[in-house]
Amino acid sequence: MMNTPVKPAVKISQSYSGLQKLLHWAVVLTFAFNYVVSDGMGRALRTFLETGVNDTLTAKLHVIVGVATLVLMLLRLVVRLIQGAPALPPAPHPLMEKAAHGVHWLLYAAMIATPAAGGAAWFLGLHEAGDIHEVLVNLTLFLIIAHVATALFHHFILKDQLLKRMAPH
Repeated sequence: MMNTPVKPAVKISQSYSGLQKLLHWAVVLTFAFNYVVSDGMGRALRTFLETGVNDTLTAKLHVIVGVATLVLMLLRLVVRLIQGAPALPPAPHPLMEKAAHGVHWLLYAAMIATPAAGGAAWFLGLHEAGDIHEVLVNLTLFLIIAHVATALFHHFILKDQLLKRMAPH
């Protein structure tokens, strides 16, 4: 009997799907946009809660883009749960792999909780949610910096092609 190699039933991709990449970069843009136009949102929230009027373009855009970020992140989570993620290259240390998974899921949670808290402040009038939103923005920013730094470490130090998994075509 001849030994013929058995092909795996599912091809393991080396990169995320086109939809996953699109959602990733859309969230990057919406979060960055809202970070840049966040100045004065505390004032706008207080005015909105007192008067019911939102007459600043910045606040209108911030709220719309925040809702879009939340929707994109929820969609991204669903797609990730359905499609999964490409296998990670071998890590130099097992703790690095655990840290990578932990930071990814913390980043997902923060990117959902941040606009959700902002929405709770704006649409439900929960002023405390606005304070939580501010704390979550800073936590999310920290996680993003760690995520980007790690991706650059993989690209320039480990040279393991990890960065190409999310690169646009």
